[in-house]
Amino acid sequence: MATTLRVLIDGAMHGSTDVPWAAYDGNRLVETGRGSASAWPEAATREAVLAASAVRLVHLTLPPMPADRVAQAVAFALEDQLAGPAGGHHLATSRRAADGVDVAIVSRAVIGPLAKSFDRVIAEPAIAPKPPAGAWRWYRSGASGGFVRRADGSAFATSAFDARGALPPEIALAARHAARAAPPLARIEAAFPVDDAQLRAWSQEAGVTLSRSDPWAWDADGAALAAAFDLLQGDYSRTQSAASKPMRTRLRWAAGLAIAALAVHVAGTILSWGSLRYREWQAERDTVAVARTAGIADATDAQQASAALAARHADARHRAGLAATSDALPLLARAAPSLALLPAGALKSATFAANTWTFDVGKVDPAIVADVDRHLAAAGLPTLTATTPAGTRMRIGP
Repeated sequence: MATTLRVLIDGAMHGSTDVPWAAYDGNRLVETGRGSASAWPEAATREAVLAASAVRLVHLTLPPMPADRVAQAVAFALEDQLAGPAGGHHLATSRRAADGVDVAIVSRAVIGPLAKSFDRVIAEPAIAPKPPAGAWRWYRSGASGGFVRRADGSAFATSAFDARGALPPEIALAARHAARAAPPLARIEAAFPVDDAQLRAWSQEAGVTLSRSDPWAWDADGAALAAAFDLLQGDYSRTQSAASKPMRTRLRWAAGLAIAALAVHVAGTILSWGSLRYREWQAERDTVAVARTAGIADATDAQQASAALAARHADARHRAGLAATSDALPLLARAAPSLALLPAGALKSATFAANTWTFDVGKVDPAIVADVDRHLAAAGLPTLTATTPAGTRMRIGP
């Protein structure tokens, strides 16, 4: 029996759908075929490889931030780049590297059924090697059509093509834009068999030199498949807590003393946590009591009570002709000293809505953005920062 079975799936899949599959012993390819689920060979684990036509790869450069804020920052950075409602998309991120993260964007209608049937789901473009700097690499998909991978790790799908046909319109349009960028696109490498005459014709059509690269197939590199990041994250995560190992009953004196010291430490930590939690409960109870005394009867928890009291306070100040702390100008005044750290002309736009300022900043040194973020936090202003194609977007609330 094979160690791993990997199945190439082009979007939605039904039990009778014939799809390409490949079986591996470790990273070694041992068998390939095509068929429906009933004809697949047995394997210890099953993985779905999502074809390029069903997934999009984006590369994002993010400023320094805790790991638990990366997913929120990614969603914020991409919110105006997603087609359709944001809730219809699933975002999965690679491990963070020095130059940022790769983000796979896939429809929830596609990833949901796969999460129930496979141990892992990976993106076909994430398997393909990245081209060198200044170049793109054009691959033929194992399902239909193809895709182009850029040097930063991002990728976009292309329509079906014939080695003797016209250049896919997605490549022609993207290449014309890239040729005018700084630095301009140097060349596009075709990772499939093609003759020199066709390369010359495509080069003339794209306005960029097309050259030949080594042919590539989705199932050829077992190590690349194993190293690709898993799309089953967040709501679809399959990660399980590791089972705790049983403690041996016979311990040496040194181990016994270490465990006793650990037990004292844990007991002290639990007591300290319990004391802090009790004080937090008292504060929450008092907040709800104050809200109800003020006539806010629907405040059932501290969060609702705090929000209602803040709204009542802001309303009272407005009736008295005074500004509230959550109004646009007071909030901007608190943020202004931190924003002054940005270079002249870096702030492109500022929008206020729902007690929140959103600032679009041009491309500046990430260290400067991180310094502004720290100063805003010190001023008591919660900040969400993310990199966009135009630079950096910062969202500041009261």
